[in-house]
Amino acid sequence: MRFTGSYVALLTPFDLKGRVDRKAIEKLVEWHIAEKTDGIVCSATTGEGATLSENERKKIEEICIKTAAGRIPIIAATGTNDTRASVRYTETALKLGAKGCLAVTPYYNKPSNQGCLLHFAEIAKVGLPVIVYHNPPRAVVRLTVETVEALGKIPNIVGFKDSSHDLEFVRKIVPHIAVLSGDDDVTFDILKAGGVGAIATVANLVPRGWNRMVKACLEGRWEEAKALSDRYLPLIKTIFLETNPQCHKFALSWLGRCKPVLRLPMILPPEKTKAEIKKAILRLCLPQFHSYAVQCK
Repeated sequence: MRFTGSYVALLTPFDLKGRVDRKAIEKLVEWHIAEKTDGIVCSATTGEGATLSENERKKIEEICIKTAAGRIPIIAATGTNDTRASVRYTETALKLGAKGCLAVTPYYNKPSNQGCLLHFAEIAKVGLPVIVYHNPPRAVVRLTVETVEALGKIPNIVGFKDSSHDLEFVRKIVPHIAVLSGDDDVTFDILKAGGVGAIATVANLVPRGWNRMVKACLEGRWEEAKALSDRYLPLIKTIFLETNPQCHKFALSWLGRCKPVLRLPMILPPEKTKAEIKKAILRLCLPQFHSYAVQCK
C-alpha cells in the first residue's frame, strides 16, 4: 500500500453535549468523497485524538470506514506514547478495515531515536501499513536522517508524515521513505522536494482546491500548483493563528458542517480571530475554487 495525493486530517464533530456526532461525520466523509479527497485520516491531532477515549476512536473509525465503503481509504491515527496501547489501537483498526494507520512519535516521555525505532517496529508487526508521524513541535522528539532511513527498511512502514518545518531534513529523507507533508504552508515546497502527498488540515475547508494543488505538484505542473498554493496561503496562515484545531473547528462550523464544539483544553478562538477567519474564507469564495461558495454569507 502506497499513500499518495491529498489526504484530509479530519476534524471530529461533537454534538452540543460533547459526544461524537455520527451524522456529522457521515456527512463529512460523503462530502470529502464528492470533493475528490484521496483519503481520510481520522482521530489524529486535528481530530482532537488526545481527548478521545479508546471506544470513541473505535466508533469514529467504524463510522468513517462504513460510510466510505471502500471508495477512499481510511487511515486511523493509532499512535500514542505507550507502545502497547499503540499496538492495541492498530490491531483494532486492522480488524475494522482501515487501510493504514498514522503513528506519531512518542510524546512526553522523550524516547531516544533507538527507542522510537523499536516503538514503530512493534506497531508495524501488526500488519497494517504504517505512516510514521514526525511532529517535533508537539511531540518534542526529533528523528535523525539515519533513523528515518532505518524506518524505511522496516516491513509495513510505508510513509512518513513530516511536520518538522525543516525542508533540508525533508530533502535528505525523500530518497529513503515516501514523505507526506504535514505542514500546509510548506506543502508545495515538500512536494517539489520529492514528497508524494499531504495529510492536510486546510483540506477540511477547501478539499477540492487543495487536491488540485497537490495533483498539480505530483504531475509536475509547478506554475499552476504554485498559484494555487499562494491562493490558499492567507487562509492557512489565518486558521493557524491559534493552536490547531481551534480555528479549523470554528471555520468548519461557520460553514455549517459541524457544531462549534471543542473539548477542553481546546477552546474556540476569540471574536477578533473569528472575524479574521471569516474574512479569509470570504476572500476565496469563488465557484472556480470552491463548490461550497454559495454557503459563504
